[in-house]
Amino acid sequence: MSKKITSPKIILFDCFETIVENDLNGWKSLFAEIIKKNHWNLDPLEFWNLWKKYEVNFREIRTNMEKIEESPPFITYEKAWKDCFDIVFRELNIDGNSKLCAELCINNMAKNEPYNDSAEMLNKLSQNHKIGVISNADNNFLYPVLDKLNINFDFTMSSEEAECYKPNPNIFKKFINKNNLNPKDCWYVGDKEFDDVIGSSSLGMQPVLINRSVYNDLRYLDKYIQISDLRQLYEIIKSL
Repeated sequence: MSKKITSPKIILFDCFETIVENDLNGWKSLFAEIIKKNHWNLDPLEFWNLWKKYEVNFREIRTNMEKIEESPPFITYEKAWKDCFDIVFRELNIDGNSKLCAELCINNMAKNEPYNDSAEMLNKLSQNHKIGVISNADNNFLYPVLDKLNINFDFTMSSEEAECYKPNPNIFKKFINKNNLNPKDCWYVGDKEFDDVIGSSSLGMQPVLINRSVYNDLRYLDKYIQISDLRQLYEIIKSL
């Protein structure tokens, strides 16, 4: 990186696919179970893919980065997922309970487990730094998975609490203002370049992109640091 890297006072994390899994097989199994319980003659993968198409669309349009003030009104994941089921049921001409299906998705998210390195590294990092979580998540699935880590986070904020989604800079602004922090004291670690790197860097935080699908990859790029696991993050900070 062209700019000098300084040690953070505060290390902030995304949640899912950063410190906690988001199990794709678990999602597909859930959709198969929904079909089974309702005795529908549907292919589970096609059902999942159709729903996912509308869920991805929700993620793509929920924030207008060109004109933040023109972003659609905030809705929770639970409401968005219910809306996706409504569309799918209409397309498939199925009499389904979209509210119940959305609740099952929430419960499914809450079942996710932390990555193997998360608790150990977060504990180590918390010895010399304040740590926190800023996550695109509803409270009723974010906090149950964070509880599994048994970590005393200094700060937390969900998109539901902020009423906006990353990379909207307002979620980071609300977090900074609520906790009276200087963004230049903060590193932000997340798994998505759009949501996490763009969002956090827009306020002056140091972004760190974690890509757990690549083994032992550490790179210092122009816009962010890229790592493969939290052990690399710990070693980088320890060396500063």
